[in-house]
Amino acid sequence: MNFLSWNQAINENKDLILLFMITSWCETCEEQEKELEIIHNERISLVKEDADERIDLGVRYTPQIYPCISFIHKDSVLGGTYGLIKRDKIQEMINQALDLIDKKGKIVNPPKLSYRLDKFSPQYALNHILKVCEGYFDWKEGGFEKEPKYVSPEVLQLFLRFEDYYHKLMVEVTLDNAIEYLWNEGFYLFSKSIDWKEPYTAKLLDYNAEMTKTLLKAYEVLKEDTYLDYAIKTVDWMVRRREKSGYFINCEFQGRKEDKRPFLNVNANVGDALLQVYKVTDDEKYFEIAKDLEEKLIISHELNKNTTPYLIDIASYLRFLSKIDQSKARKLLGILNDYEGIEAYYDVTLKYAKDNLIGRYYFLYDNSILAETFINLGFLDKAKKIIDSFLGSFGIFTYFNQAKYALILGELYGLFPY
Repeated sequence: MNFLSWNQAINENKDLILLFMITSWCETCEEQEKELEIIHNERISLVKEDADERIDLGVRYTPQIYPCISFIHKDSVLGGTYGLIKRDKIQEMINQALDLIDKKGKIVNPPKLSYRLDKFSPQYALNHILKVCEGYFDWKEGGFEKEPKYVSPEVLQLFLRFEDYYHKLMVEVTLDNAIEYLWNEGFYLFSKSIDWKEPYTAKLLDYNAEMTKTLLKAYEVLKEDTYLDYAIKTVDWMVRRREKSGYFINCEFQGRKEDKRPFLNVNANVGDALLQVYKVTDDEKYFEIAKDLEEKLIISHELNKNTTPYLIDIASYLRFLSKIDQSKARKLLGILNDYEGIEAYYDVTLKYAKDNLIGRYYFLYDNSILAETFINLGFLDKAKKIIDSFLGSFGIFTYFNQAKYALILGELYGLFPY
């Protein structure tokens, strides 16, 4: 059975969409694809999409762990799975989904309750997020969660804003383990084992840009030269991943494969990291590369194609511009009109949502980056409007997204001790 795109599938209008989502840096996606290729059923549309290209589908229909399979009916997502699944199990799940659609099973719709989200005070929200993030810390091995083991750079950045022994220790233990076990001319994304010794061998430039910024902040607070050294080594590794076009690639996988697609959100974040390294080192080469990149960036999710940008693209791009060319950033703020909601900003435009038959959502991480941009440009009221809009709902997002929000919340309201 041939794979379709999402847009082809929604036009087919069959009973069930089997959405198979992959990434270029996924270990078992190719094997999973072989299991799916022999699936044949006239009632289903078999869809394959790349999660880095279709951020919108990844965040709506998957836990953002790949490979991932989701079963989507007109009225709802019926279920799904992630990791490598054999064809017999997939066929069983297809049969169950079709049985539900045919009313042989029972689709349970939970009762709709009227409710009101109370907005917390900024101080309460910050304290709550801090406790949530601390709860994910592994006091035995360092890092966050167990297996997989994550560095969670946004959380470390939040901890570093307090500068007390308790939070400094968590940062130190985590970064030291990351440097020892996950560094290999750039940082691997995470460890598959609790003891850090089994790295997942994907090095994403977006993640390495965030690690660079975290190491620079750790150097500032902890006064440890090692962190500055690895921040510079990391940004130098990223510079070597720059193509002749002037754009940065998406990632390197298993030490030999490169995904050379340039994405706007990734490139803008790398540019931001370059500027921060320049600020600390005064080495003009980093500023020159950042400036050259800024002049080449266009408003498209994929920089080598004409594609509709997501809010994460626009927010990352404007943040980068707010640090290198504020005049240009202000002139481009009109781009946001198509994403603007009543309180915050939607992840996609209304036209894009209609064309793809998807809803529009306010996402915490994207809006936090945009609020940071508004602060940089001096539009504090705009930043405050965004941040305040999430005071009742921040808790539904992942802890590392909450950490990013808390960084902007604390900055905006002057809640950090230092």
